[in-house]
Amino acid sequence: MILGLTANAWVTIIVLVILVYLNARTRIAPEFLSLGALAVLLLTGAINEQQLLSGFGSESVIVTGAQCIVIVALLQSGALAWVVKHVLKRPSTHLKSLLRLMFPAAMLSSVMEDLTVTTAFVSIIHSWAKKIKIAPSKLLIPAAYATLMGGTLTIIGTPPNIIISSLYAERTGEHLGLLSITIPAFICMLVGFAAIILFRNKLPERKSPEEEFASTGDYTVELLVPTENPAVGQTIEEAGLNNVPGGRLIEIVRFDAEVISPVPADEFILGGDHLVYAGEVDEILALKRSKGLVNANKHVFSVEEVDLDRKLRTATVKYNGCLDGVKMQDTNFEDENNMILVAVSRMGDRIKKSPREIELKAGDTLLLECPPGSANDDDTLSRDLLFFDSNDTVVIGKKSAVSGIVMLLMVLSVCFNILSLLEATILAATAMLLLRCCSPERAVKGMEWEILIMIACSVVFGKAIEANGITDVLAKGALAISNGSPLIMLLVLCISAMVLTEFFSNAVTAAIFFPIAFDSAMAIGSDPLPFIMATMLAVSTSYATPFGSPVNLEIYGAGGYRFADFYRFGLPIKLIMLVAIMIVVPLFYGL
Repeated sequence: MILGLTANAWVTIIVLVILVYLNARTRIAPEFLSLGALAVLLLTGAINEQQLLSGFGSESVIVTGAQCIVIVALLQSGALAWVVKHVLKRPSTHLKSLLRLMFPAAMLSSVMEDLTVTTAFVSIIHSWAKKIKIAPSKLLIPAAYATLMGGTLTIIGTPPNIIISSLYAERTGEHLGLLSITIPAFICMLVGFAAIILFRNKLPERKSPEEEFASTGDYTVELLVPTENPAVGQTIEEAGLNNVPGGRLIEIVRFDAEVISPVPADEFILGGDHLVYAGEVDEILALKRSKGLVNANKHVFSVEEVDLDRKLRTATVKYNGCLDGVKMQDTNFEDENNMILVAVSRMGDRIKKSPREIELKAGDTLLLECPPGSANDDDTLSRDLLFFDSNDTVVIGKKSAVSGIVMLLMVLSVCFNILSLLEATILAATAMLLLRCCSPERAVKGMEWEILIMIACSVVFGKAIEANGITDVLAKGALAISNGSPLIMLLVLCISAMVLTEFFSNAVTAAIFFPIAFDSAMAIGSDPLPFIMATMLAVSTSYATPFGSPVNLEIYGAGGYRFADFYRFGLPIKLIMLVAIMIVVPLFYGL
């Protein structure tokens, strides 16, 4: 033993440290990194098969899976659209817009997964911001923080709460009530809202990414094929006009207004054709000299004039999606989804080179030409791209009311201890399917598999820390640092959790810190409950970096933000929340 820790304990610590490093420095999906870490722990004997299986079969995984079906039903039935329609309206000031936005986002997040709520609000905020003439960057960060704060209001509001409540039940045999944390979390949320409002003038006013695409004339070139041009009668490939240095032929507009897009290589060229290229303008214009083309007398390729069967749409690349870190020319993405990449914007500035040759990164904004209904109808596509302009027409009707009632009954049955959390969520998911508020196909596609994997891995990490005696050593260390003071120990616990949650997912941080919090409380003879509740609140304060939470990553590109925008605005709010937690938790639970 070294420093009181066994070999398996050191293996666990080293694996987790490497996991933190890889999460911060690589673009590999966190769930894959976590699965790899579990494989190392299993092969080295730091965990056994029973501990591994217990994570994937834990109550928190099953509850979250059932909850995913309930959330998909609420979205598909139009219940969320009804809330947005009747709440946001048209406020006259930035302050009023924040109040109208943050409260519904937080309340929805208390019963729905915070990432789902944020995703739904991104496209809503972009269209809403245009109506009220406020930059989306002034609204997206407050909305994201509001969903993180709102998620702490109930045991089912966010994965960390579900994980911690499940682990607490395993350890003590007592189930936390759905609203066990509601009052202190609500007070902390109000403090957070007040901080956001207080510092609202420091919210960055970034150019909305799609503003770079408002006019297509500066990054597309339209050339006219003269009637007597030698290329007339040849195919695009024979004439060498399909892929040219610095650009790509994306559309042909015939003299009779017929639009051909995508353009096949065997398409014949006719006199009077308008050839529309996207990419590096200077290089494309060289075609005038080399191919005997002329400038078109009317630019018909614009957002307003594009053919009704194809339209320009803006979307942001999602973190760890299939486009993150790849060049479009190296994939079949365009062909598979009947799309054409026209331009790329990064941090509000259009990249002036051939779009298909750009290595795409999470947060990049893409201008795509595609069929009007291709964006959010495909759940698989929505995992890779977040479209700003949703074309989904959600019908608000009887199913909206039914799904809302099912959700309400689920919440009430848990609140009044009629059903356990597990029973209530499974029955609610089943009811949503039987009442056709959600189709089985959409339920399967809408399942957040990445989140489920992360929750399962998180539970196993927590068990590895506990089983290998790490928590005992840390508890003794915390006891020495705090000198037996519960308040100092609580402060050390909260600060540590708040720091780690900026580099780990909050689910993993929750699972790691639960046994530490519980055993530290027991070491000083204190009630573990206030330490557990403080952990719930602390791990959800992922405000200081865009990578601290999937919620932040979802708005990173959509708001045209820079990395520094998060810590400049989020760090003061994080510190204020620390003070709020340190006051509210001891006040309500005692120390």
